[in-house]
Amino acid sequence: MQNIYDVVVIGGGISSSTFIANILKQGFKGKIAVVEAGRGLGGRCSTRYHHKDKKLALNHGCPNFNIKNFQKDICLENFIEELLDKNLIKSLDNSIFEIDENYKFSRNYNNQFYFGDVYTSITNMSKLVENVIHLYNTKDQIDFYFETLINKLNFQSELWNVLSNKNKKIIGKFLVCSSNLLLHKRSLEILNVGEIPLRKAIIKKNNIKIDEIIKLCNNQEYIKRINFLMFTKKNYYLEGIFNKDIIHFIFNQKAEKDIGFERIIFQKQFDNSLGIVLHTRNMESIINKYEREDRDILYKYLLNKLNTFLIKNHIASKNLLLDDISRMNWRASQPIGEGIPERLQLCEECNIGFCGDWIQLEGYGSVYGAILSGLKLSNKFIEFY
Repeated sequence: MQNIYDVVVIGGGISSSTFIANILKQGFKGKIAVVEAGRGLGGRCSTRYHHKDKKLALNHGCPNFNIKNFQKDICLENFIEELLDKNLIKSLDNSIFEIDENYKFSRNYNNQFYFGDVYTSITNMSKLVENVIHLYNTKDQIDFYFETLINKLNFQSELWNVLSNKNKKIIGKFLVCSSNLLLHKRSLEILNVGEIPLRKAIIKKNNIKIDEIIKLCNNQEYIKRINFLMFTKKNYYLEGIFNKDIIHFIFNQKAEKDIGFERIIFQKQFDNSLGIVLHTRNMESIINKYEREDRDILYKYLLNKLNTFLIKNHIASKNLLLDDISRMNWRASQPIGEGIPERLQLCEECNIGFCGDWIQLEGYGSVYGAILSGLKLSNKFIEFY
């Protein structure tokens, strides 16, 4: 007979790991399944390793995160303190430069993602998510299903049947969606299905709260990005005030149009090399043009633009030489528009909850918002369960 989990969590990112850690901390004794489409934990907090040396790690989604906590949420405050006490995260200088169309550098940035106290993982961000999820997993209550893409949901007789594209079936009493993919119209193309999975599971007008969350969810749009992940040869560093462990260069709209990059993030490596993430969101036609000719030509084009920027602005004293480069497509890197109200996080009648950066909380759209949503949902779940 197939095991029935007490909780099935779809998605292995920071919001779901926070949710799991907090319910276990509060004494939850049930069995938990974590279902993740990727090869490991992380989600937006994922880490890419150098193909030759796994000690070289590039945090390509978010190398650090900012916590504002203007509303003085005690649960959030305690959670961050615990991560600090357990030596899982450390404070970091807010090393961010905003660049205008005249290539003037400013520390007076307006991006809400960069306000507040700054933290990063002691190791890397994927490892942080893994460490968080296991904070209170002392009795091996969690089973992991990696490389398992869910494309079908069924809710019947108070149980959730979760089916993957490889016909793997997982059954649970309670379902947590840490991504809104299974609620959102983009699932039709990504999952190659004829109907939004949650809509098929809960027929319209069968539950007012589910109807509302699906409707609001489908008003949300997402920024799509193409990122390029680079590792340099050894013995490269940035000059002067730019010589930091992690540093962000953010281009305003006019500067982005000129250079083609939205952001450039540098991360020092243990062997005196650099990890670099180029964030692009409006270069798809140029990227596709060069890639059709030859991928190496595309990479040379990007490296030339990067080196020109660094040398011209005295950020580096010599051209970067790359040791490794790869491409990463984010189909939904950041939600835009109104978030989902917190009151819709838990639907008791259907045994389902929601968390992630798409919930309308302080920090909406960021790692901070994702963490806070996991904490909020965990407290609601404990009261309900």
